[in-house]
Amino acid sequence: MDEQTVFATVAQTLEDQFQVEKDEINLETNFQRDLGADFVDLAHFIVELEDEFGDVIPDDAAEQIDTVQDLVTVIVKNTPKQK
Repeated sequence: MDEQTVFATVAQTLEDQFQVEKDEINLETNFQRDLGADFVDLAHFIVELEDEFGDVIPDDAAEQIDTVQDLVTVIVKNTPKQK
């Protein structure tokens, strides 16, 4: 899955869950600083994304996610390649 597709899905899910406009979300958006998300918020958000992408976000990687770019990178890296 390519980065643009993943970003579009992440941005849509952020818009729905955090009530922010998609045009306010970019790869540098920080979950805590920019969205006011705490660890619990991020955990719920990751569960939502795993409904969409499958179980592609390892627990140890989830602890290292600070920005949208971090999240997109983890999803792209761990999503099985389609043939």
